[in-house]
Amino acid sequence: MLRHIPPIIVALLLLAAYGFLRQVIDNPVGTLIVIGLSVLLFVAVRNYLRSGSVFSSAYRHKQPKPKTAPRPTMKKSSPASRKNHPFRVIEGAKSRAKNKQNESDPKNHISQ
Repeated sequence: MLRHIPPIIVALLLLAAYGFLRQVIDNPVGTLIVIGLSVLLFVAVRNYLRSGSVFSSAYRHKQPKPKTAPRPTMKKSSPASRKNHPFRVIEGAKSRAKNKQNESDPKNHISQ
């Protein structure tokens, strides 16, 4: 598993773990206070980003949304039958000029 992690990252993680353990041994109360305050800050920022306020909104009573009448559903008409050649150009002013040229040349007709 360590082969997938770059060696510089592994070295930084080992140094961080060593520094953390040394800090816990030297000053356990201060380290626990810093960890606790970090967790509180993380929770406060997460709640602020989710709800717009620092404190959780569990204690607030939310206003019920007014119910609206459901919209009547419209039935769709059956789709038009498809042509045999779905990639053919739609008839229009430009294609009429091309059709006159295509009628004279029998090679250009699409065969099934």
